[in-house]
Amino acid sequence: MAFPTTTAAQLFSISIALLASGGIASLSLFAVPLLQSQPASRSLPQTRWLFSRGSHTFPQAAFLSSAGFSYLAWTSASSGSFGDFIGLVAKGGRVSGYVAAAVLTLSIAPVTMVGMIPTNFALIQKNEDLGGARSEKSARDGDAKPGLRSAEESVNAKGVVAELTDLSGPQERTTEDSSEEDDREVRELLGKFAALNGVRAVLMGLGGVVGLWTALAA
Repeated sequence: MAFPTTTAAQLFSISIALLASGGIASLSLFAVPLLQSQPASRSLPQTRWLFSRGSHTFPQAAFLSSAGFSYLAWTSASSGSFGDFIGLVAKGGRVSGYVAAAVLTLSIAPVTMVGMIPTNFALIQKNEDLGGARSEKSARDGDAKPGLRSAEESVNAKGVVAELTDLSGPQERTTEDSSEEDDREVRELLGKFAALNGVRAVLMGLGGVVGLWTALAA
């Protein structure tokens, strides 16, 4: 029978991975279609708000679940030797299963940084250009001015309201109206975001499933 710490680590890592996968998938399956049905003047502030909330949720979930699976892989090895550990990873079995789960859950980080940041920054910049803010409170306190800052400055929380303490909802609409060209461009960017975000959901979900399969097979 597994020790209590092992059982706790299994529950912790698997639950976080599967919950995060579901949360990420819901953005692509439900949130994005709703956003695409609206003009850019309304969809952009909501998208910016989702980015802000997601940046403080999913990266942390990936790190925690990956760390948990890494712990399980290390404690599943019969020896404390790193060389023996590498040998067990190559051999297959429980250790390699947990290592695979750790790699899969953490792999959403390079997907985000390499594949998604250009698309996300394009949407954030469009929001800034049309007078969109990060949140309702941010807009109310003077952040909603067209061209006030770049996407990078917005992401780095250079504004009136501190991002970590801002619990308000999304801004209702940008201060400037969007054109038909803006609407078309934003819909295309949101579609690209949904596809790339779906890749993250699959990777995180696979990590949780592999971790669950490994735990049940132990």
